[in-house]
Amino acid sequence: MHNDVMRQLPEWNDLRVFLTVARVGTISLAGERLEIEHSTVSRRIDRLESKLGAVLFDRRRSGYMLTDAGRRLIPHAERMEAALLEAVEQSTGQAESVEGTVRVGTPEAFGIHVLAPSLAALRQQHPGLKIELMAQPQFPSLVTREVEILVTLEPPEAGRYKVARLAQVDYFLYCSPGYRDSHPPIRELGDVVQHEFVDYIHDGSVSERYRILQELTAHPRRSFTATSVLAQRTAAAASLGLVLLTPYVARQGDDLVCVFPGRPLMTRSLWIAAPEDLLKIRRHRLVWDHIRQLVEQQPELFRRPG
Repeated sequence: MHNDVMRQLPEWNDLRVFLTVARVGTISLAGERLEIEHSTVSRRIDRLESKLGAVLFDRRRSGYMLTDAGRRLIPHAERMEAALLEAVEQSTGQAESVEGTVRVGTPEAFGIHVLAPSLAALRQQHPGLKIELMAQPQFPSLVTREVEILVTLEPPEAGRYKVARLAQVDYFLYCSPGYRDSHPPIRELGDVVQHEFVDYIHDGSVSERYRILQELTAHPRRSFTATSVLAQRTAAAASLGLVLLTPYVARQGDDLVCVFPGRPLMTRSLWIAAPEDLLKIRRHRLVWDHIRQLVEQQPELFRRPG
């Protein structure tokens, strides 16, 4: 009897394929990620559906969308995935030494100026740990496991995630000394309407949370826009206009001056999030703790969460 039941149970490999397709949305991308033929991916999904007696995906031209049955299977498959990772970690002695890769997504400047410089010290302590960093203006997805830990201005919607508020991030107004000396003086906030600004391109290629300039002035005149905040900083330093920046971006050189020193004009919350199951695995928990400590140790750049 026991053997009959075991034969009817789905294989872990089929569940792993199911999770990958659910995360990336297409058979071909899942095949690339798993390094198997897309025909094999398709066959495994068919076999799993047949064993479970349920349709897990709505197959559309645009990709594979989870059905209700597919959505119900996700948390169980993810628990199995995490249990397997944990088992491998413990049985191979990795529980003592930290080995493997952790993919982290962050806002562009946070990743480049805050997290990246801190990784050499982390690597000295844990030589087997590798960090893959996606530092970009459009936040990568935890849902598709594009990243495993996410630092973000947008906490994920309800789900099986651990979410914590990292810090409050203040934005100040900056310009180059050359711009300041060659344009009308700015004595009060109302004066900024006479000036031009450097800003993000708002065409869907960056997060909506970066729409900060409109909160400062309803109809800003933009002299330069970019998806990259580092490009904005460079343009402002070249006297193209005023720019709203966080201190950890602005203070990368002495070529910008703060227009209203000590007066933050905008505040955003910075969050950290990760799938709960992954935080049981030591390397993910280690990187999570590292990022939180990194922010706590720099009160001049990050205010405690309010």
